[in-house]
Amino acid sequence: MLGVVGFFIYGKENIRLFDSVNPRYAQQLLEIEMFTFCSLDIVDEKATKASEMFLGQLYNDQKWRSFGFVTNTGVRMILVLDATSAASLKDQEIRLIFKRFHGHYCNTISNPFYEIGTPMQSKWLDEGIRDLYSTSD
Repeated sequence: MLGVVGFFIYGKENIRLFDSVNPRYAQQLLEIEMFTFCSLDIVDEKATKASEMFLGQLYNDQKWRSFGFVTNTGVRMILVLDATSAASLKDQEIRLIFKRFHGHYCNTISNPFYEIGTPMQSKWLDEGIRDLYSTSD
């Protein structure tokens, strides 16, 4: 059980390009967004010192844990997990999640009709998220 709460993609200027929250946690949307913004601040701090795209754990509290990933172009991805189930996950498993979603992101921006820097609406991202939510339940 992964306990995936949500997945977020932000552009360079903190423009939200994609966000998805697991329907199980929809009642806590505001809290999750505030948690994500706290995590986003930490991404900015860690990204300058990082030697790889995976940034590891960014932030945690009693409810959630966040992990970060930065692309070569400065796009930031944040994965939010339930703190109780995330404790059993290894870094390698989280890296694989990010690798898979980076592939979905690349497919989305490779669409000739997608305008870089605008919010994403993609069947690849949507299907990938649904798959992740279904395996996390």
